[in-house]
Amino acid sequence: MSLILEELQRVSPGTEIWWDSSPLDFPRWRDRFLADAPDGDSYARWSAELERFLLPEAPGTSLVRGITTNPSLVAQSILATPEPWRGEIREFIARQPFPDVEGVFRNVYEEALRRAALHMLPMWEATDGRFGWVSGQLDPRLTFNAELMTEQALRISRIAPNLMVKVPGSAAGYEVVRELVGRGISVNGTLSYTVPQFLAYAEAVRAGLRRARREGVDTRRWRAVFTHMIGRFGANTDLRYEAAIRGLDLTPTDLRWGELAILKRIHRLVEEHGLPVKPLVSSLEADDPKLGFDTLSMHLEHSAGGAIAYTCKPRFVADVMRRDREAPAFTPDAISADIPEQVLEKLMWLPSFHRAYEPHGMAPHEFAHYGAFVSTYTEVLGNTRKLLDFIAHQFQTLSASARPLVLSTR
Repeated sequence: MSLILEELQRVSPGTEIWWDSSPLDFPRWRDRFLADAPDGDSYARWSAELERFLLPEAPGTSLVRGITTNPSLVAQSILATPEPWRGEIREFIARQPFPDVEGVFRNVYEEALRRAALHMLPMWEATDGRFGWVSGQLDPRLTFNAELMTEQALRISRIAPNLMVKVPGSAAGYEVVRELVGRGISVNGTLSYTVPQFLAYAEAVRAGLRRARREGVDTRRWRAVFTHMIGRFGANTDLRYEAAIRGLDLTPTDLRWGELAILKRIHRLVEEHGLPVKPLVSSLEADDPKLGFDTLSMHLEHSAGGAIAYTCKPRFVADVMRRDREAPAFTPDAISADIPEQVLEKLMWLPSFHRAYEPHGMAPHEFAHYGAFVSTYTEVLGNTRKLLDFIAHQFQTLSASARPLVLSTR
């Protein structure tokens, strides 16, 4: 039996599978996952599938074509295996004439990006820049400052030729997108959940490309993807609240259809207008039969056949592999099918869905106030603070006695 994600990719030449974590974390995750196999048959089957999962030096064989990461994932990776990083952090401290927590944080984050990009570089070179990209996200604390985001973006874009800058979906973020694309720098729009965000991002990309062409910038190895954080959209508690006060029965399946409705509209806009942006779907979920689902993953089954990149967290890969005997027969034109009319009518009563689904449902200055944006942004900030504190603690352990540290604010 082929890997479920491999079968999804087979039904459409435009489908790509990405890994939503550092590629350096894959071997440890794989070994831990296989160690939990319930029997010898499962172990053998899963082991064979994972042998061809992430092979940067064999692009024709590797299922994974790209990598997404962010400060949260980098923080989780470092904190999961802290010992190797303790010594490196102390080296960063020792090399700086006037060491500070923020400076070391920047060095640590950029070193993590460099290692991931270097790992994927053989694939990028072998495919002439088509695959092998690594997304490096900007510091979330800069989300509303276009000038500082641009400064950081230009710096991390120089880390490796296959590093794609991941920019938040705020009004300031789209200013940064225009500037980066104008310089021929590949971009990924993140913290994104809505059609209005996609249109603002696409316009920023097109404006940047017009400038690049005017100025003779080489864009042959340039790419732009737009991350639709699909599971984060449905997890937005505003939707349930709005349904409750209107007396609407909003089921888990209805929420899945709502998530898919946004993706399908974005995909349709790309096709109809020939936009130079590829949808990239993150926060994928496997469906729980206990909640009334009769699918393995509606996210996959109802978007099959599209020119879409799917970035998969280790947890999601594990969830679908454990249920590989439930593998669906993917329909090549599933992405083009409409969601059930009665579900769409129900969803359109909800202001949070209506604003996200309609092309002009929100103005750019409202993006950062949207519920899903706020909750994800808060979580990312929290994980960033954890990594900062880990670094601050290394400063303190170098002293004979621990002292309080004042972290700089941005």
